[in-house]
Amino acid sequence: MVALAFILGLVFLAYLNTLQFTFVHDDRFQILGNTWLRSWKYLPRYFTADVWAFEHPVFRGTFYRPIFLLWFRLQYLVFGLNAWGWHLCTVLCHVGVTLLVYFTAERLLEDRLAALFTALIFGLHSTHAEGVAWVSGVTEPLFALFLFASYLCYLKKRAEPERARIHLVISLVLYALACLSKETAVVLPFIIFACELLWSKRPGDAWWSAWRARSLEAVKVVVPYLGLFVAYMLARILSLQGFQNTKEPHSYLSMFLTWPSVLWFYIQHLIWPARLSPFYTRAFYSQIDLHNVLLPAIPVAIVAAGLWIWSKRSPKAAVATIWMVIPILPVLNLRAFIEGHLVHDRYLYLPSFGFAMLVAMGLRRVDFGSRLLGQPSLQLGIAGIIGVSMIIAVYQATACYANETTFFTYVTSMSPEGHSSQMDLAGLLGSQGHLNEAIKIYQEIWPAEPDDWDVNYNLGYAYYLTGKLSDADHYLSRAVQIDASRPDGFFYLGLTKLKEHDISGAAANVQRAVTIRPDADHYHFALGVIFKLQGNLPGALSEFRQEMDLAPENTSARQQAQEIEAAMAAGQKGSAQGLAPTTGDSTSR
Repeated sequence: MVALAFILGLVFLAYLNTLQFTFVHDDRFQILGNTWLRSWKYLPRYFTADVWAFEHPVFRGTFYRPIFLLWFRLQYLVFGLNAWGWHLCTVLCHVGVTLLVYFTAERLLEDRLAALFTALIFGLHSTHAEGVAWVSGVTEPLFALFLFASYLCYLKKRAEPERARIHLVISLVLYALACLSKETAVVLPFIIFACELLWSKRPGDAWWSAWRARSLEAVKVVVPYLGLFVAYMLARILSLQGFQNTKEPHSYLSMFLTWPSVLWFYIQHLIWPARLSPFYTRAFYSQIDLHNVLLPAIPVAIVAAGLWIWSKRSPKAAVATIWMVIPILPVLNLRAFIEGHLVHDRYLYLPSFGFAMLVAMGLRRVDFGSRLLGQPSLQLGIAGIIGVSMIIAVYQATACYANETTFFTYVTSMSPEGHSSQMDLAGLLGSQGHLNEAIKIYQEIWPAEPDDWDVNYNLGYAYYLTGKLSDADHYLSRAVQIDASRPDGFFYLGLTKLKEHDISGAAANVQRAVTIRPDADHYHFALGVIFKLQGNLPGALSEFRQEMDLAPENTSARQQAQEIEAAMAAGQKGSAQGLAPTTGDSTSR
């Protein structure tokens, strides 16, 4: 246990510097701009909507992750918007997964030292930087924490028949929590089914009857999990209004032809994770060609053949292969992703467990030479070198997540030709106050992407901030025509109209934004100001009160509401005095 504690300590120390990091990229929206985290009244929405519905209520998304949102809500209660606390929880979650990886590997490999090697490689694999150093990437360790715990309970159920029922119940509860944390967790029944097939010793008259009998036994084991799988899928379909809201209009043939390059990418990053990035330029391929389809298919086929041969010779290698292959299958549904997001290192979080077991098994075969602490010194030496190398790699891989500047600067340097990278750079420049430089970049992108909402919106928003209202009006109007489901376009178009003294136009657009996203920051305040200018004091007061409900710390909304209440009270008092009967001469007449 001392060795295990030492490895867990190394994993924690490798990511300790992330406690100094800020919120970056999607954190700005999912944490800083997420009104659903501020009150328990939004809890039901966690279970009935897409994870991005707080920002895009009309848009039908793909990500159903209620436990992920609940995890964020709890951290918001404890840490507020202090980033160090969020990073600490993410690191501790990864350390917890590493602990469960050790216990799982110990049971599967029946070798404590191999399990320690597995935990070391898994915990320090630098592809995990995206899921550990970036707060919004916590979906990976979060769902893996529940998934490994569920699988361990399944293993205990097999080993302890007398307590099978309680272990099954706990395993199913944990599996449900894993699924509600991230979609990838649905693979667990298929992992269990494959393991049951592998471990079954049931004989038969012929290979076909033996295989059929083993399959039936395996199905019986996974039926409870499949029941939860079906329940989860129904909840997902009802909440997202569909099974999968496809992001890209690419054919299944195009997806199939893109698989070799994607699989080769993941194999490379498992074996030699170098030059890691939050984003990678990866396109769909619609026809067979040598460079993008055939050449990547060759090493993929070689690796597949090698794993098959090893698995046939070693049941433990077969289990490791199951854990490496099955978890990667969901992310091969490439039609669910948009261009520029076909691959991510965080998708290797779970498959890296199987890879780590294979490496540990290979390392345990290096059994010659002297002994140290009763173990082969060469194995310990190689493991030490691997550990030190991985710690250095983790430090390098996490550096870009330190803050917005390092993040977008690094992303742009990795793929300077991509529009996404240029957009990120322009956004960074704009946030730093270099609006003219940002506008220049947006203008360079626009001719190639004239119908892109983000380009038009960001260009219009930048013009709004610089006071070039006619240009802002032009591009923001174009943005709301392209996508009428995005509230920010209407909101800033309304503010632009307000500055142009078009009060009715301002009211119409801001009201549209409020209708789309009624719980957004500042929307009700802006509409209250517009109503006040129109002389609609009751309407203004209602909007300011709604803003106060959403953001109690908004002193401006409270001050505006108090002024209107005082004015309305004074008006009512004056009206009452005007209607009261007069005295004196008037009564004597």
